[in-house]
Amino acid sequence: MKKLFCKRLFLAAMAAVMLLGALTGCGGTGTTSGGSAGSASQSGENQKDPADYKVAVLTIRKMTTPADLNTLEGIDKLRDEMGIDCKIVECVEIAEYKEQMQAVCEENYDVVYFIYDNFLEAAKELAPLYPETLFIGLWIDLGEDNDIPNLKPLHFRSEQGAFMCGVAAALKTETDQVAFLGGGINPGIVTFLAGYEAGIKYINPDCELVVSWANTFDDPLKGKELASSLYSRGVDVIFQAANQTGLGVFEAAKEAGKYAIGVDVDQSDLAPENIIASCLLDHGFATYDSISKAYNGEFTNEQVYYGLAEGIPVIALNEDLLDEETLNTIKEVEQKIIDGEIEIPKTTETK
Repeated sequence: MKKLFCKRLFLAAMAAVMLLGALTGCGGTGTTSGGSAGSASQSGENQKDPADYKVAVLTIRKMTTPADLNTLEGIDKLRDEMGIDCKIVECVEIAEYKEQMQAVCEENYDVVYFIYDNFLEAAKELAPLYPETLFIGLWIDLGEDNDIPNLKPLHFRSEQGAFMCGVAAALKTETDQVAFLGGGINPGIVTFLAGYEAGIKYINPDCELVVSWANTFDDPLKGKELASSLYSRGVDVIFQAANQTGLGVFEAAKEAGKYAIGVDVDQSDLAPENIIASCLLDHGFATYDSISKAYNGEFTNEQVYYGLAEGIPVIALNEDLLDEETLNTIKEVEQKIIDGEIEIPKTTETK
């Protein structure tokens, strides 16, 4: 039976913020720069009826990937539990990013929620012009370098789940050869690779890591071809971070009788006898958490990271494929990460 290793806990509520001042801008009354943003409703509970609270969710594609479907779960929860509906805006072309974002600002949307840093430059440009609109970006890591009061950056501690997947791979391999298959080289995927590599080496410094790049995120056939080649070379565990391309890895694993690791959500149902674990990134929780806080007047521009310390599960383990000793070791590693005893890199020279 499969189960998540960490029990989901909601993040502790951020302190409610008070409006500090007013500035003149294109979108109406603004705030002083400091950490709070938006209209007077951001001081305490929102005065709007949930049905009148307008939220736009901007995406770079149709909502069909596992991560996107998880996002939709968060949107459904906002509607079902709070009565807040979200308008989904698909921005397939790069030229549409700023145009579509500005369009919802002009329509006086209360929240513009955007996924991935493709929209970040547009948000940085538009947020000061529409100070009563709250901008929330998922997969945005600004750390302390955010001076825009109505822009909220959210990011996952993806290196944590990747590290634990590396631990699982190193404990499961019988050939001391494991692999990473990435859809493309970008900072987010490199973070997966860095964490995975570190987890492998933490358990077995002599375990060989083979890295393969598909250079596409939507070609399962190519994923299967690359994975089959890796398995034929002696690799017996592959961690895929390649979206739809990664689905081909699972098919290759089934044909070769080898193992794989999923990403974003628990993917073990796709190959129950082959997928030993999945690196979790709970888009649905981040979506519900941040938008509900904005509605409840708890918006700040402080960076949020979602990970183990915040009570968010970062790995799903297929207990049918992992022995008790392996499960106990992974649990011990998880606690060490929470306690700060293990420092996980976010980048690597390995390519």
